[in-house]
Amino acid sequence: LSLNLQAKLLRVLQYGDLQRLGDDQHRVVDVRVIAATNKRLAQAVQDQTFRADLYHRLSVYPIEVPPLRDRQSDIVLLAGYFLELSRCRLGLSVLRLAPSCLPLLEQYSWPGNIRELEHQLRRAALIARSEQGVDYVTIQPEYFNFTQQPSVTEKTRQTPNRGGKVTIMGSLRENTDQFQRQLIEQQLTELQGNWAKTAQALQLDRANLHRLAKRLGLK
Repeated sequence: LSLNLQAKLLRVLQYGDLQRLGDDQHRVVDVRVIAATNKRLAQAVQDQTFRADLYHRLSVYPIEVPPLRDRQSDIVLLAGYFLELSRCRLGLSVLRLAPSCLPLLEQYSWPGNIRELEHQLRRAALIARSEQGVDYVTIQPEYFNFTQQPSVTEKTRQTPNRGGKVTIMGSLRENTDQFQRQLIEQQLTELQGNWAKTAQALQLDRANLHRLAKRLGLK
């Protein structure tokens, strides 16, 4: 965002009005702005590439989202979501991951964050459909093209196999639900049924955890 555009955005935030292109009148707007960035804006302010006044105007209630490599429990959930999108785009009846793919995804560091996860799964889905040529497609580990070699992190080594070995059968949604159910049950057992601590351990909002547990038949 150029410094010129930053000044215009700051005016909208400060005074609540704007002037449309080609218009000679200011229009009052009543909006709530939610801004997101993958840049370190505090550093950009020091480098004088981002206006300090705009930065403070936008940083009323900042929420910092950790990188994907620090949210291992989210990887399977996001993978299920992106695979379902790919399944619909490709017109497949079933699109699922081979069991050996899950530890591979969890051990990778994901330098490109969620966008890289989405790209890898879309690419793998295309290769799987091309090679298997059927309506029921299974993504294999060799279909991924990681920029770095996946390695077992300390967090992965210390994470127990909750619920024992999971047999991958049926649709991706069914397997994802099974994994989520086992994970929540295990955390509840370890934390003596404390839902607040379970939500914190799983890095989930408490309300979202209750909704998920209700959908999975745990409540």
